[in-house]
Amino acid sequence: MAERKLFFNLDDQGPIAESLRVLRTNIQFIDEKEKKTVVVTSSIPKEGKSFIAANYAMSEALVGKKVLLLDCDLRRPRAHSSFGIKGHHGLGEVLMGEKNVEDLIVREVERNLDLLPTKHLEHNVTELLQSKKMKSLLKKLQESYDLVVMDTAPLIVATDAAILSKVSDGVIFVNGYDMTSKKELMYAKEILSSAGANIYGMVVNKIDHSGYGYGYKNHGYYNYNYKYYQDYIKEDK
Repeated sequence: MAERKLFFNLDDQGPIAESLRVLRTNIQFIDEKEKKTVVVTSSIPKEGKSFIAANYAMSEALVGKKVLLLDCDLRRPRAHSSFGIKGHHGLGEVLMGEKNVEDLIVREVERNLDLLPTKHLEHNVTELLQSKKMKSLLKKLQESYDLVVMDTAPLIVATDAAILSKVSDGVIFVNGYDMTSKKELMYAKEILSSAGANIYGMVVNKIDHSGYGYGYKNHGYYNYNYKYYQDYIKEDK
């Protein structure tokens, strides 16, 4: 069974839960649309973007919104692990025309919160996410949900988040404290800006109570994403 990594609940008054409340409130102030589609991404792997995506989705579900968490990271699916369930099917098969989306949505993983997981794919991922089928799927999902949260691959691994930003209302950019270099952050931001993404803001993640990060130190900047991609897709195999 996958490890459960949901921390947000109505009774939790801890710093993580309070930070998620602030995130939810800030996005509501920035974008007052009743129905929204939000992309969550990061610069590099392990910055906690799947954790933020799942818990932000949960925070919105707890105030009565009908929410779908959509795992768009077909290279390394993680969204299902936040709920302690296995994810062997989902978005990839829908986009390839092999399955019906209604048959693959996991209903009520938490109250008001559904999940569309995916399985690992190595080929044609960008093409699938850029397809007309993906656009029509999102339109269909927006009719049924107040909020669709898309968990996407890190930007140095792939440009999927930039592609999906074109069909979303905004982007939450997650940054693990002391995990990325300035060049990596600027590179990721440039990708989003070039796509015309509406960046809601940055969530600084992985800061301990003493104010110091528990991630690894800044490392060298890669001019291409091959090494990141190989490490990313092989990590859980």
